[in-house]
Amino acid sequence: MNMNKIVITVILGLSLATPIMAGSKISEELIKSAKKWDVKGISAKDLKKKIDNEDDLWMLDVREPYMRGEGSIEGMDNEAISLGVLIFDAESKLEDKNALIIVYCRQGKSAVLAAKMLVKQLHYKNVFYLEGGLESWLLDGNSIFNDLGELKMVTE
Repeated sequence: MNMNKIVITVILGLSLATPIMAGSKISEELIKSAKKWDVKGISAKDLKKKIDNEDDLWMLDVREPYMRGEGSIEGMDNEAISLGVLIFDAESKLEDKNALIIVYCRQGKSAVLAAKMLVKQLHYKNVFYLEGGLESWLLDGNSIFNDLGELKMVTE
């Protein structure tokens, strides 16, 4: 199997695996409500600039452990804390409340909720969620990394 087929298979797997929150009316209302709390989003393009500039930031992956094998964004520092335990684990893993934290997930939905929790309940000051999550990151031409190495969206 050549690398293009592996990449396409991985990407196809990302798109076919339905997130827990996808399409639920209640979850959509929660996300809409979280965005009203001045939770800030960052585009894939702007995040890529920050990474390329080697800005001091933390990448926080809030996907469930079984989803993380899909790949992750290479950042200066990375942390993985599932949304369900974020409120309990964040302060021990992300000690600096003023640090720039970019929260991401597969589609950006859990990241919005996590960003709200970090800002409103745990009082972090500089939190952004990746708009559209890993899917938008890949569609913008960026790579993710997993045990297979670097993975990139391939269009033919």
